[in-house]
Parts: sequence; structure tokens; C-alpha cells
Amino acid sequence: MPLISCAGPGCSSFGIGAFQEIGPFRVDTDGKTLCKNKYTWNSGANVLYLESPVGVGFSYAADTGVYKVMGDNMTATDSLQFLLKWLDRFPEYKGRDFFIVGESYAGHYIPELATAIQVARITRPAETPINLKGIAIGNAILEFAAEQSTLYEYLWQHAFLSDSGHTLIAQSCKGIDDNSPLCSGAKDTAYNQLGSITVYNLYAGTCHDKKVKPVGSNCMDLADPCAQYYVDAYLNQPEVQRLIHANTGLQYSWTRCRGTNYNLFKFGDSPYRSMLPYLKAIVNSGIRVWIFSGDLDAMVPVTATKQSMHKLGLPVVTDWRPWSTDGLEVAGYVIEYKGLMFVTVRGSGHMVPIDQPDRGLVLFKSFLEGKQLPKAAPMVDE
Repeated sequence: MPLISCAGPGCSSFGIGAFQEIGPFRVDTDGKTLCKNKYTWNSGANVLYLESPVGVGFSYAADTGVYKVMGDNMTATDSLQFLLKWLDRFPEYKGRDFFIVGESYAGHYIPELATAIQVARITRPAETPINLKGIAIGNAILEFAAEQSTLYEYLWQHAFLSDSGHTLIAQSCKGIDDNSPLCSGAKDTAYNQLGSITVYNLYAGTCHDKKVKPVGSNCMDLADPCAQYYVDAYLNQPEVQRLIHANTGLQYSWTRCRGTNYNLFKFGDSPYRSMLPYLKAIVNSGIRVWIFSGDLDAMVPVTATKQSMHKLGLPVVTDWRPWSTDGLEVAGYVIEYKGLMFVTVRGSGHMVPIDQPDRGLVLFKSFLEGKQLPKAAPMVDE
């Protein structure tokens, strides 16, 4: 039974994960109709979608004062308590193989939650019936400063950033941790040159008509750039909210990402903390670890994640090779380290299940089963 955690801090696993990525249904362009998702990850496991931190989606805190002190540590503690209470409510799932999967800021959520589970299993084994077998994170924020620095290099290498903008950043910034006004101004100047594109997938379309359509399309375009607005419309229907038992007394409309006072800059409890020590400890504990990366994402570039994998210092078991979903076309590349699998997904941006749903599903099932990804055919000269 995997637990799915999504982007953030402040974005919804239910709205994005379940209805745009891997759930059994997609929302059609009319914002009212559901249609089946043939690439659903529910075909491989029971999936539980967790909204975190508290305040995301329809989740809420009885004491609103907690919104002022939220951070990674509190999120990990809350998530663990949720899981324990959920298992008390549904005891038939106690002791089953358990996996945690997520993307983006789940690069913080998941290693910290996995660590909290392991600590609880040691200190309170009778109270922690969570049989954690593995974690997988896509386009993971692991070293935020390095990833943000690489973003501009990635944009320049892919001809989205001008030479002058690249040079201005190089001259103005004194390192990856430089947050000076001069460096920030140079990055803003360069960023404003990009125009109407999304850095989450440099080659994806953008949404220009942020409205539902009068008639549905039977969910033909899985990567519709306006899909989030269809989900917004669907989850803001009173009847839908009633049927999913949402607390409609909160007096606010559904939104996929909700701004919070998350402690983004609190030392020791923020995105700037490296997650590599957590990952290495998890690997050493024997828990399966997969890190996967869409190669068209500039926000968390695959090149930055590759560098993070090197820093872990793990021995290589099987070197870099192409993998495939059909034995023919290259779906990406994979390298196996001792205790960790690093996978790239060709042609995907920040959200693999949206951009390459078939490849994402093969990857997910291989992760659950602990199997090697299928091999691609060797190159043949035409």
C-alpha cells in the first residue's frame, strides 16, 4: 500500500496526484465529468493520498495558530501521527508492505517521514505497525540552493536563456548560496527573458484559456496544460464536496496549492537543508530507494539530481543504460547504486505521470516489485 505525497509545501496530493496524475479518474474539460485513467497507479497497489502540511486542500487545523509555525519537522510528525491513526481505523492494513512515493518537495517530506517511521519502529515497535519497504521520489528537491543555481545553467544550455543573461548571473552571483540583491536581481532579469513558458517542462504547452469548456472531450489529452482549472471547477462543486465529506464550513474555495507560513527560511527546518544525509541513512537501513527525474524539468534539473546522486558516494552496481516500456523505444536511463536506483524519464518534465504516463506506470510497478526496469533495444544504424 503506497502513500502518495505531492509537491509543495502547500500543494495537494488529492487534487494534483489523484485527479491529474495517477488516480483512477481524470476530470474532463467541462469540469464536471470524470473519465477513467488507464495509467492509474491503483492498478498496482492500494493508494492513500495524503494532504500535507495541514491546511492543504480540504485539510485544516482546529488551532489555526499552527499555520504560523509549520515546517518540515512538524510535517513529518503530523504525517506519522496520521498514519498511525489511519491504521487504527483500518487495522486490516497493519503490517502490509508499505511504500511512500511523491514528487518535488516530497524530496523533503518523504526522507523525513521515512526517518520518523524508522525511529518510531525502534522506540515504539508495538505502536508502529508500518512495514516500510521503500521510498521513491520524482524530480526531488534534495539540495535546494544547488538545484536553483543549476536551473539557470540548464536554461542557458537549452537555449532558453541568453548569453548576456547567463554572463550577468555569473558576474553577479558569488556561489550557489548567494542571496544578495545583486545576484537576485541578475536572476530576475534573466528569468524575465523566458516569456510564456513553464520551467516545470520547457517544451510543454501553456494554458491561455483558464476556463472549463461547455462540452467534455472524454479526457483525450492527458497533458492538457489547463487541466488544473478543470480540477478546480470539479472540486468546488457543492455536491462533490458533500460526497467526499469535505468540511464546507471552512468558508474558502478549493485551490490546488494554498499559501502558508511554512518556515521556508528557518535554519534547520527549511528547503535549504540537504536531504542527502537522510537518504544515505535510509539506504543503509536496507529500505529500497528510487529517485527518478523527468529530463525536461528546469526547476529541479536532472543534471542537479545526478550531481546529488554522486555526492552520496554509493558504489555503482549496474552502470548507466537505457530502459524501455516496450523493448524498443528508449524511455530514459537508469543507473543502479548499492541500495539506490536513479532513473531518468525521457520527454518528461516535473510531473512524470502527466507527461509520460505509460513510462511512469512501468517505473512505479518495477519499484514496487523491486525489479530491474526493462531493457531497451540496442542502437541500430539506419
